[in-house]
Amino acid sequence: MAETYALCVQIESHEYNGEFYLIGEGYGTPADVLDTVAANHLLRIANASRIEEYLLDVLKNGENTGEAEYDATDSDVECWIHVDVSYQRYAFGVGDRVFEFSGEPTKSEISSTVTQLQ
Repeated sequence: MAETYALCVQIESHEYNGEFYLIGEGYGTPADVLDTVAANHLLRIANASRIEEYLLDVLKNGENTGEAEYDATDSDVECWIHVDVSYQRYAFGVGDRVFEFSGEPTKSEISSTVTQLQ
């Protein structure tokens, strides 16, 4: 049986304030989710010229799921990312552990956080 993860993406900006949800299989630790799924989203947000570009891309690719499905999913790992676009603050969290990035996250900073989680 594949391991299931649930990731909540919370975004604050002048244009958008809300959250959406991602569910998937194949990653059973917070480090795995950050290394693969969350890192991808953090970097996409950081590299988007406007947050709407990122949000439309997520919707267009059908990556997100509804809150009801997210709540009903019996996941092995639940984590979240929080992005405050206006203040360029990025964080990854699992349980009561929060890992904040200094400004826009880089691949090396994300890798360092993955190592801390392992």
